[in-house]
Amino acid sequence: MKFVINTTYYISAGTRVMEAMVRRLPGAGHTVARNDWNNYANYDIAIFMAPDSKVREAKKLDPKIICGIFDPKPELAWQVEESKAADFLVVSSIEQRELFLRYNKNIFIYYMFTDTTEIKKEHKEKDKIIIGYHGNKQHLDAMKEASAALDEVAKEHNIEFWAIYPLKKLGKWTHNTPKICPVKHIQWSEETHLNDLSQCDIGIVPSVLPAPKLFARPLMSFLFNREGYNRNDHMPRFKMSNNPGRIYAFSQLHIPVITDFTPSASEIIKDGVSGLLVGGRYGYEVALKKLINNVLLRESLSRNLKDNIDKYYAPDATFERFLPFINSMKK
Repeated sequence: MKFVINTTYYISAGTRVMEAMVRRLPGAGHTVARNDWNNYANYDIAIFMAPDSKVREAKKLDPKIICGIFDPKPELAWQVEESKAADFLVVSSIEQRELFLRYNKNIFIYYMFTDTTEIKKEHKEKDKIIIGYHGNKQHLDAMKEASAALDEVAKEHNIEFWAIYPLKKLGKWTHNTPKICPVKHIQWSEETHLNDLSQCDIGIVPSVLPAPKLFARPLMSFLFNREGYNRNDHMPRFKMSNNPGRIYAFSQLHIPVITDFTPSASEIIKDGVSGLLVGGRYGYEVALKKLINNVLLRESLSRNLKDNIDKYYAPDATFERFLPFINSMKK
């Protein structure tokens, strides 16, 4: 098939993943053109990045062209209309798919994993255990529960927390930081973050955000408890665009992962086999102590995580599933 990839938006993680997908198309027997915004009759499929999508315009120029949007956005009304007009959407996770199903039923989950060079790690007994995080500052600001766990663990173990994030762009992380556990703030960069991360022994992927307090709900639920409200229920909140991308980097560096039990994390990780799933302070505390005290567990969880991701979710595996989906659009 003949593809045209139309976008001038090259600054997002989603764009990097799309570019990696595009590089694989010629090897699968397809041709690819770039930024031809007027001659859609020359192509079978047009793919746009959401910030500069022109699906409706393309359909006017050639009603037969099949249009897709990579990493769609819901914030602006025109972007929602573009998603409705597209023949298919490419999203990053179960969470993102659930939101966009209201606008479009043809959705493919393309895991937003950038091609990453494997760095093999041999786990050893150590005096100091490095616990690492990489990602944006929002999840650091929200990790009150994980920080409390780090402080509790630091009372008994020699640990240090490495926070790798866009420090210069977003400012130093100061909200909900650990008070006892030492913290090293590291500037994230495309060139150095994997090397920094590879020095960590355990990775954490906090994903749950604080939920707003609903004061009326407990009273109403007590009076009319048709929905089975219980004060001990979990009330997790996570971003619409939550995805397992941060887990992938740890997998390629052979680092075991502790993560909040969001849908994406629970899809990728089997608890106790390829990682540890937790739901709050005490889950983090127990999981951290397990991995700190058991080097063999760190080794086995990291190995199983890499094997599972490479087989089912890594870029090559995802691309192989994407091809039949695209062919079904053409039919």
